[in-house]
Amino acid sequence: MFDVLLVGYGAVGVVFAYILQNSGRARVTVVARSNYEAAKNGQIVINSASLGKITDFKPYRVVASVAEAVDRPYRFVLVSTKAMPDVSPTSKLLAPLLATTYSHPQPTYVLVQNGMGVEKDLYAKLLERDPLGSPRIISCAVFVTAQADGNVINNNGMVPKLDIGVYKPKGGATAASSSQNSSSDLEEFKSVIEAGGGAATIKHDIQAANNVLTALALARNVMMGTVCSLTRVPGPFFLVSPDLWVNSEPLLMAIGEEVVSVGRALGFTEQDFPSSAAEDNLRLLRSLKLDVYANVKPSMLVDIEAGRSFELEVIVGEVVRTGRSLGVKIPLLESTYTMLSLVQAYILRPPPAPESPTTEKDQDTAWSRLPGWKLLSTLMSSTLQYSGLVSNEPRKN
Repeated sequence: MFDVLLVGYGAVGVVFAYILQNSGRARVTVVARSNYEAAKNGQIVINSASLGKITDFKPYRVVASVAEAVDRPYRFVLVSTKAMPDVSPTSKLLAPLLATTYSHPQPTYVLVQNGMGVEKDLYAKLLERDPLGSPRIISCAVFVTAQADGNVINNNGMVPKLDIGVYKPKGGATAASSSQNSSSDLEEFKSVIEAGGGAATIKHDIQAANNVLTALALARNVMMGTVCSLTRVPGPFFLVSPDLWVNSEPLLMAIGEEVVSVGRALGFTEQDFPSSAAEDNLRLLRSLKLDVYANVKPSMLVDIEAGRSFELEVIVGEVVRTGRSLGVKIPLLESTYTMLSLVQAYILRPPPAPESPTTEKDQDTAWSRLPGWKLLSTLMSSTLQYSGLVSNEPRKN
C-alpha cells in the first residue's frame, strides 16, 4: 500500500481517484477546491457505465491545497487539472512539492492531461531543483467521457483508459538506471489502474503517440473551438442557413488544413494523420441534427462565456510555435492565436468599467470599449473578407 496525491478533483480527477483507491493498493489524497466539502463528506456520486453507480466514495484524505499535503512521501502525484501554462503553470500548482523544504523523495508525476507540451514546465522546474537528477514524469493520452452535474459525475461510454509513457524531452539523455526506474514506474502504475477497474496501455514513444492523438483532436478543436470562441456562436449554428455555411466552410477548412500541414512537418504519416482530417471534421459537423446539437458549445467557448481562463497554449499556442519552428506557413492559426491571446488577457486583467459615452466624440470612440470578443470577432471577419477567404456575397453555384 502506498500513497498517491491527486491534484484537480474535477470530473476526470474523481473518476481516476476512485479507480486508484478501488485497486486496494493506494491511499489517495485529493486536493479539492470548489467541491471540497462534498469530497470531504463523501457526497460525490459517480454514475459510470463501466464502474457502476458509486454513492459512498470518499477518498482516503481530502485537503484544500497542495501545501496541506506535503506531510508524507508519495509514490505517484497525478495532475488532472486543465493544462494552462500561461495562466497556472503546473510547477506553480505543485510548488510545495518542488520546494527544497519538501524533505521526502520526489515522486513520479503523472500528467493526466491532453495537449501538446504539457510536460515542459514541470520537467524544467524539476531539473532546476536537482540539476544532476533525472525527473520522472509519466505522460498520458486520456480517454474518458466524464462530466460533472453538481456533485454527480457521469461517466458514460468506454472504460476510463490511459495511454502512458515516460516523458523524454527532445534532445534529452536518459541514463540506464533512470530508464529502468521509469519502466518500473509504468508497470506499477498500469497494474494499479487495471486493478481499480480502469485500462492502461504502455506506449514506449508516448510523445509520438500523444502528438498524433493530439493532432487529430486539434484538427477538430482548433477548427471549431477558435472560430466559435471568437464569434460566440456554437458550431452547429453555422448550418442554420446556406449563406452562413457557404461563408464559414472555407474558413474552417483552411484552418484545419494548416493543422494538417503542421502534422506533416512533424513527420506524421498519412495513416496516422490523414490529409482528409479537416474534411472529415466538416463532414461530422454537417451530420449533426440541429434540433439536438444547435446549442452545443466547445469547452473553450463555455469557459470564455463564464469569464474563466481557457486552454489556449496547449490547444493553439503549441501548434503555432511548432509550425513556426518548422517553417510552416500558418497565417490563420497565427491570427486566431493572437486574437485569442487578447481574449485571455482581457479575462485575466479586465479594464475598469468605462463610463457611458455622453458626447459625440465619446460615441465615436465607444467601439474601443466593446467587450473583447465583439471587437476581436469584428476584426477577424474584416480580415478574412479582405483576404478573400470569405465574402459578404452568397457564393453562386
